[in-house]
Amino acid sequence: MNLKDLKDYAHNVILTDRVSKKARLCLVLSLSILTLFFLIESLIVFNYFKPSYLLSLLGYVCMLLFVPPFMIFIKAFLDKVNSNETILLEKVIEKNTYLEHAAKILRHDMHSGLNTYIPRGIRSLERRLNADLIKELNLESTMRLLKEGLAHSQHVYKGVFEFTNLVREDSKLCLELIDLGDALECYLKRTNYSDQVLISEDMPTIEINESLFCTAIDNLIRNGLKYNDSDTKWVKIDMIDNNRMTIIDNGRGMSSKEFEKLRLPYTRRENQKEIGSGLGLNICVAILNEHGFKVSAKKLEQGTMITVEFK
Repeated sequence: MNLKDLKDYAHNVILTDRVSKKARLCLVLSLSILTLFFLIESLIVFNYFKPSYLLSLLGYVCMLLFVPPFMIFIKAFLDKVNSNETILLEKVIEKNTYLEHAAKILRHDMHSGLNTYIPRGIRSLERRLNADLIKELNLESTMRLLKEGLAHSQHVYKGVFEFTNLVREDSKLCLELIDLGDALECYLKRTNYSDQVLISEDMPTIEINESLFCTAIDNLIRNGLKYNDSDTKWVKIDMIDNNRMTIIDNGRGMSSKEFEKLRLPYTRRENQKEIGSGLGLNICVAILNEHGFKVSAKKLEQGTMITVEFK
């Protein structure tokens, strides 16, 4: 820990750093009176002074004198905390304004490019270049890459659209009745690890936001494959019953206690060799919680079992 970190830590834990000089003096005074009270009580207990009723009276006086300055300090401390929280809230609101503006750009301007202009351009190009000319100019792979790239971008945009939708005030998750098996297979088809994922045939049809839900489950799949030292890596998605879906991998394993810690933002294991931001699991759990689902983890003999409990 460097000097700056130590200073920041001190600012967070030392109460007197958050109040005025007057309040600090009140704290010192109240603690001094409290110390005197304990000294008097010690004299009474060990019978060092007679008559003891005088000491008892002095002890009561100390307790009465202790309260006013200590209450002044507590009030000043709480006022300072509330002030800091107000400032923090104002900063969050200010940053959220930028976020909402960015969301507006993504939702409208990117929509025009990805779903209007580029598709029109590709269709126009196909009308001018017939199949024979495309073959003659050896443009088959180029046209395929354009179409696949556009489809991928539109797929990503759909997820971005749903994420930015949650930024809007009074937003609600758009839910549809979706077959989980079909949705996950369609989503994973675009990845290079789909052959490492086994999806049960008995997946239910439930109300979800398809794009966000698949993004969350995909994060769990990628974690199961990424943090995995096995020669043959795999992830299996199954149902315990109609209300609980499991994502099981053969990786290093993660206990429920580790899961509760790693689900926090910007949290990663110490000395972890794989790169990452520590946000993936946090966002994944947030999406599933937004659906009203509960997420838990259990360490297996080899690997981890993540359970998603539906409503």
